[in-house]
Amino acid sequence: MNNCKGFSLIEVMTSLMILSIMTIIILPTLATVYQERSSIQQEQRAIIILEKVITEWIYEGKIVHEMQITEMNTIFTISSEATGKKELTACISWNAANNRSYERCESGKK
Repeated sequence: MNNCKGFSLIEVMTSLMILSIMTIIILPTLATVYQERSSIQQEQRAIIILEKVITEWIYEGKIVHEMQITEMNTIFTISSEATGKKELTACISWNAANNRSYERCESGKK
């Protein structure tokens, strides 16, 4: 057995242990990245909803005082307030996939 060219049991066990440790480290990180990605998509959707509310006010005069919309398994709460006849401030809030609360406000003028 002087000329063995294969791997020994210790080498195989060591490589499996290293692979297991790397997997244990990487999986939670991937889960966090997925949650953050979902949160960014929810924020993009919230911005679209907010722009729609402001656009409807500018072109149709429609004011949404308080409203809830459910999209992407998320409840978005929209509130708006007219400042005079020419300006509207609309805010949207939601709890994102990363378990954080977000709020975004935008203004529009006629």
